Amino acid sequence: MNSKKINIEKIKMLKNLLLDLKEFSLKNEKWAILVEGKRDKFALEKFSIQNVVELKGKNYHDIAEELSAIYEGVVLLMDFDPEGETIFEKLSKLLAGYGLRIDTSFRERLRETGVKFVEKIPQSLFFSN
Repeated sequence: MNSKKINIEKIKMLKNLLLDLKEFSLKNEKWAILVEGKRDKFALEKFSIQNVVELKGKNYHDIAEELSAIYEGVVLLMDFDPEGETIFEKLSKLLAGYGLRIDTSFRERLRETGVKFVEKIPQSLFFSN
C-alpha cells in the first residue's frame, strides 16, 4: 500500500471516530468526554461533540468529584505524549474508584489514526496530503 492510500484510510478512520463519538455524546447525556485542555475541548466541539469537559490543571480528586456528581461514565481522551499517558493511567483508576464507568475505546481508535494530540484532530482531518 502506498502512503497516500494509507493516509486516506487514516482520514476515513478519523472521520468515523468523530461521527461515532458525536453520536455517542448525543445519545449518552450522562457521560462526559474528558480531555486535557481548552484546545482539546474546542477541537471536539468543532464537530458538535457534546459534554466535553477539560481537565485544565484541576486536582484529579476535584475533577473526579465533579464528574461523579453529574455523570455516570467518562470517555477518557488524553493525548499520546508522556504527560497524556500519565494522566490517562492515573485518571482511569481514580475515576473508577469514584464509581464512574470508564470508556477507553475512542482513545484506542484515535491511536490507530496516528493522531497524537486531540487538539490536532481538525487539522489532521482537513490538512492531510
